[in-house]
Amino acid sequence: MRAVAVDGEGRPLHDHGPPRPAGGPAAAVWGRPVPRAVVDILERALFPPAVRRLVAERMRRLGADRHLRLRLMLPGPEDEGPRPLGALRWEAVCVPSPTASARDWGDWADGKLPPDGGAELGRHAKFTLVREVRPVPPLPVTDRPGKGVVIVADATSVHGGITTRDGEETVAPPGAGTRADADRQLVAQALSGSWLSARALPSPATAEEIRRQLTPGAGVFYFGGHQTAGGLVVAGAAGTGAAEWLDAGDVAAWLRDAGVRLAVLMACDSAGPAENAGSALSAAEQLVREGVPHVVAVQGKVSHGQAAGFAGRFFSALAHGDAIDVAVREGVSPMPGTEALPVLYYTQRHSTDLTVGLRREAGRPALSSTAHRFLVGDENRVPAPLTDERFRVHLDAWWSLGEASPLDVLADPAGVDLIALLDSAEATLQRARPEGAPYEEPRTWYSCETAWGRLPRTEAELRGAVSPRFRDGARTAGRGIGLVVRCPAATAFEVGDEFRAALARMRGFGWDLRSIVVQVHGSRADFVQRAAEQVARVLRLGEYLVREQASRGEQPEPPARAVPARSATPSNGSGPTDAASVLLAEVRAVERGGRQDPGPAPTVDARAVVRQLNEADTWGDAAAESAVLCDVRAWWPVLHRWLLTAHASSRTGAARAESLRLAAAHDGDLEVWLQAAGGAVPLPADLPVLDDMSALAESVVLGMVRTDLRDTAAYAEWRAELRTASPAVLAAVVAAERGQVTGRDLKLPDTAVALDRAGRLRPDDLSLLDPEGRYAGSWALVTRYPLDERIAAWLYKLDPALLRLAGLSPASVRYDLELEDQLAGRRRALRPPPPRL
Repeated sequence: MRAVAVDGEGRPLHDHGPPRPAGGPAAAVWGRPVPRAVVDILERALFPPAVRRLVAERMRRLGADRHLRLRLMLPGPEDEGPRPLGALRWEAVCVPSPTASARDWGDWADGKLPPDGGAELGRHAKFTLVREVRPVPPLPVTDRPGKGVVIVADATSVHGGITTRDGEETVAPPGAGTRADADRQLVAQALSGSWLSARALPSPATAEEIRRQLTPGAGVFYFGGHQTAGGLVVAGAAGTGAAEWLDAGDVAAWLRDAGVRLAVLMACDSAGPAENAGSALSAAEQLVREGVPHVVAVQGKVSHGQAAGFAGRFFSALAHGDAIDVAVREGVSPMPGTEALPVLYYTQRHSTDLTVGLRREAGRPALSSTAHRFLVGDENRVPAPLTDERFRVHLDAWWSLGEASPLDVLADPAGVDLIALLDSAEATLQRARPEGAPYEEPRTWYSCETAWGRLPRTEAELRGAVSPRFRDGARTAGRGIGLVVRCPAATAFEVGDEFRAALARMRGFGWDLRSIVVQVHGSRADFVQRAAEQVARVLRLGEYLVREQASRGEQPEPPARAVPARSATPSNGSGPTDAASVLLAEVRAVERGGRQDPGPAPTVDARAVVRQLNEADTWGDAAAESAVLCDVRAWWPVLHRWLLTAHASSRTGAARAESLRLAAAHDGDLEVWLQAAGGAVPLPADLPVLDDMSALAESVVLGMVRTDLRDTAAYAEWRAELRTASPAVLAAVVAAERGQVTGRDLKLPDTAVALDRAGRLRPDDLSLLDPEGRYAGSWALVTRYPLDERIAAWLYKLDPALLRLAGLSPASVRYDLELEDQLAGRRRALRPPPPRL
C-alpha cells in the first residue's frame, strides 16, 4: 500500500508510483499495543516522501490556532481485504511534536527522525485524523425534528449470557465501584446551558426504549456499554434482568430514520476489528457504511470511567461549536497511559464542515468575552444583580495584558471554553509583534476540573489532569502559563481553606503560573454569581468577575401571537390567563422550586405582556415589576431585551420610568431601551428620589449621547442632574457635545471610560490620539476592548518600559525608581482599584 495526498475533489497533489508491499507479514498490525516495527510500516505507508514534503510545507504555514485534518480514505467493501484497514492504529504514527520548529519539519520531510522523539498523531495538538468511508448504498440522511437532542443510552451494568449472530457469548459484570450513571451525568453537565439538550434513557437501556426514544427524531446518539460481534449489548425486556445483543445493522436503520448526524459508541473495540473473520467490519464502520454520517468509537479496551470522562470533554467541546474531529482530540488529550483510543469515521467526503450539520441554534452560541467586576460583600448579603458599566472588561485583554500574576474568580453560567478565547488572544499578540520586538513564547493556557472541590496535590497529578495535554518543556518559557480551574456552582458553595491552600501550592510546582482563573459555572445565573462570590471570599479576594450571558435557546425575535392576549378558560375553571400571568407564573415557579436550571424561556409575546400590565398591574407595583424583570434578565436575556423594548415603547405609569432605571445598569440594555423610546424618555422627576441619582444620570446622559438624543427636552433635564457628577464625567460630556475628542481628553481614566460609554471612542483611536501611550486614560481603555490586532499593534509601538507594563516584554533586571513613579498612573489605570459598594 502507498499513501497519496489528494485535494477536496480526490485529485492527487503529487506524482506517485504504483502500490507496493508495506512490509513483511502484517497480521500483527491489528494487535495492541502497536509494536515499533509495525509503527514503522504504517509510517512508511501513510507518509511516503512526497506526502511528507506536502505535510511539512503545510505545517510551516499553519497558524497558531489552526490544525491539519488528515482524511484517511478507506476502500469500498468490494476492494476491502480480509481485515479492515480502518481498524489499523494509524494514530500510533509519530510526527514532529506541536512545538517543533520549521527546521524540524524540514528535517522530517527529508526522512530524519524528530529530534524530541515526536508525538503520536492520535494525541497531537496540531493534527486530527478521520476515516472516510463510502456508504453502501449511498443513503440520504432523513431530515427530522430534534436535531439539537442528544439521546444518552447507558447499558454498562448489563452482563450475562447473550446470543449473537456468531453464537453464544458471556458478558462479564462491571468492576466494583463502577458508577453506571457517570457518563449520563457528565454528558448532561457538558450540555447544560448550550443549545444541545441531553435526553437520558432509564438505565440500563433496552432495545425497545432506544428505538422508542429515537422515533421522534434526534441529532446525536450516545451509547455507553459493551460491544461484541459487531453489535451492542443492551438490557432485555424491562424487569427481566437479562442481556440482549442488538445488531449494528438494526441500530443503523433506527439512527438513519431518526435523522441522527452523529453516533458515539463508548464501548470496547467498537472501532476495532471483529473477532470473527466472517464479520470483519467493526460496529462503527458498519453504522457509517449504512448511512450514519459521523461515528465516534473506541479502538481497544476502555473502562467505564475513561469512557465517561471522554464523553464529558467531547460533548463540552461539541456544545461550544467545535468540529467533531477537534472535539475528539479534546476528549482524548487527557487519556495518557491507556490503550483505548476514540476515533472518528465519516462519510461526507467533499465537506470541510464536521459540525454535525445541526441547525443554527445547536452550534456555537453567540458568546461574549465581556464581563463586569463586582465587589465581594458581606457573607449574608445577596449580590447586587445590577452591573456597573464603569467596571466592564474584556476577558481576553484582562488576562493577557499586564505585569501582575492575578488570581481571579469568574462567574460564567454557560461554562464556555475560556482556553479557546485566551489562546486566540495569544495568537493575536504573536501576529502583531513587529520584527525586532522582544520575543517571548506565547502564554500556554490549560484547564482542569474540580468536580468535587479537590485539586491536584502534586505536580505530576496536575500534569495528568490538565487539558489540553501537558507539553513537556513549556513550564517556564516566555510568557509563562495560565490555568483555568473549572468549578461547578454546587461545588463552589462547599470549598474552604483547603481549596485556597491547594491553589497556593500549585504556584510552587515550578510552572511559572502567571494567571489562575477559577471558572464557576452552572445553569442558573443568580446561583452561579453567589457561588463565585463565595469562592472569592474563601480566596480572600476583594472582587470577582461576572461574564455576560449568551441567550439560552430563546428565539431571536418575539413570536407575534405565541400567547394570545386572552386565552381560553383553563379546564380547571380558574379563569382566563394572559401572557403577563404566564410569565409571572414561570418566574415564581423557578423561585419557589429553587431549580438549578430555569429551563428554556417561556414562549410569550413581550408586547402582549406589556399591554396586559397596562390594563392591570398583575406583577405588583413598579418596584415589584422591576424585580420580575431582574429575574428574567438573569435567566432569559433575549426575552428581557424584548420586554425592555416593549416597556420603552408602550408601558405607562411609574413602571416605565422604573424600567429605564433597570436598563441603565447595562449600556447595551439602555441603548435598546432608548432606541425603542425615541425622544419619549422619562424625566428625572418621574422617578422616586434615589440615592444613586447621580450615577443614573451619568448613564442616561451618556446613553442619550450615544443614541443621538441630545436635541430632546429630556436630555436637558438629565444633563442638569450632572451637577453632582464627577468632574471627569462632566469633561467627557463636554467633549462629546463639542463633537471632537482630542488626546488630552484621555488624560484621566474616568473621562476616557465615559467617552467610551458615550460611543465617542473606538480601538483605532488609541494610535491616533495617543500614539506614545502617554495618557492614563488610554490604558484604562485597553482592557475594555477586545484584544484585536489594532490594540496589539499600538502596544508594540510603545516604549520598552510600556511594553513591560503590558506584559509583552521581559521584566527589567534593574529597578528604576523614577521610571516606576512615572508609570504608576498608567499601571493603576490598566488594573484600576475594584468598584465601590
